[in-house]
Amino acid sequence: MTVTLTGARTEYSGTCPPPNDQAPAFTATFTVGRLPAEVDYRWVTKDGEVESWKTLSFPEGGERTRQDQVIVTTYADSGTYQNEISVEVRDPVRTTSDAVAFSVTCVTETPTDGASASPTPTP
Repeated sequence: MTVTLTGARTEYSGTCPPPNDQAPAFTATFTVGRLPAEVDYRWVTKDGEVESWKTLSFPEGGERTRQDQVIVTTYADSGTYQNEISVEVRDPVRTTSDAVAFSVTCVTETPTDGASASPTPTP
């Protein structure tokens, strides 16, 4: 059993949350040695955020390779979020994919009329 991880658009800068077609996306590829099989796995980030465990089924007579994808987003107004993501497998064997680094930089857009993007109170 092997798991490999690839990333796309691993650096984003713009308004947040980023649109799904611009946000960092990651694809895990799972390959099993024999069928049938079930793989228990979860997505894990370096700072400890984890998804709950999932099960991927490989039925008898089916393909030995399957994929899952996750898109990373943030709802922050500004700042940069840097992290790494990997996939942890607990069954049928314990293994972890290589980690892939990513960053999301949230930039507040200035309106086209040149006014401040945040309201200014009037006395």
